[in-house]
Amino acid sequence: MKLNVQAIFDSIDGEENAFGGAGQLTTFIRLKGCQLQCNYCDTKYAQNPKPENWMSIDEIIQQVHFPKVTITGGEPLMQKEGVEELCNKLTYYLNNDHYSEVSIETNGSIVPTYFGQATRYVIDYKLPSSGMTKHMKSSTFYALRYCDVIKFVISDEEDYEYAKRQIQMHLCWGAKKVFSPALSILHYESICKKCNGHEVHDGKCYNCGTKASTRFDMSWPRQLAEMMIRDKISAQFSLQLHKILWPGAKEER
Repeated sequence: MKLNVQAIFDSIDGEENAFGGAGQLTTFIRLKGCQLQCNYCDTKYAQNPKPENWMSIDEIIQQVHFPKVTITGGEPLMQKEGVEELCNKLTYYLNNDHYSEVSIETNGSIVPTYFGQATRYVIDYKLPSSGMTKHMKSSTFYALRYCDVIKFVISDEEDYEYAKRQIQMHLCWGAKKVFSPALSILHYESICKKCNGHEVHDGKCYNCGTKASTRFDMSWPRQLAEMMIRDKISAQFSLQLHKILWPGAKEER
């Protein structure tokens, strides 16, 4: 069995993952190919299954360095049979029968299949700003366990109100709910630390020529958190830490 792999890399798990939350040292396995085209997608380079990069399960496992593993994409469940075999082998890949903890990040359009207690899902519910809401089916989310996560990526107030209604309408969804502010290049700003100037072109300050640094604009995440507090939302706020630590960079840097 082989999988079409975009990249394998070590980083921190930047958001909620159903195994204790953000900040864990994690090996990411990013698979190629996705059948959705979300407007805010931050991994468009992984949507196309071409050029193919087929790796055996054993070749993949040789590049796993941490007991926490996240399988992402693209859409990993498009390669469901290979992912199942990978999850089964990852469970025992460490010495002394030390179990791996495996998160599968999926786009919400495919009903998940469970590969044992060591595997948990982080499943997106696509909101209006994604352009992919029509692919969401309530039955997919009914199937989730309490140890799984439903993630609402929220771009604006319309998304927020839509997500809030979904929670109110589906009280029987047992999985943990997470609201995550959509973070894109629009939320980054370049600034010259020397003269505090914002006039930047090609990475350099117009005023003094100094190389500019990139920082994160927290206004939208702050607004989302304040709306959740105001409305007493039964969900957790989750910020993508990797995008703040490495602004503008691909995760497999």
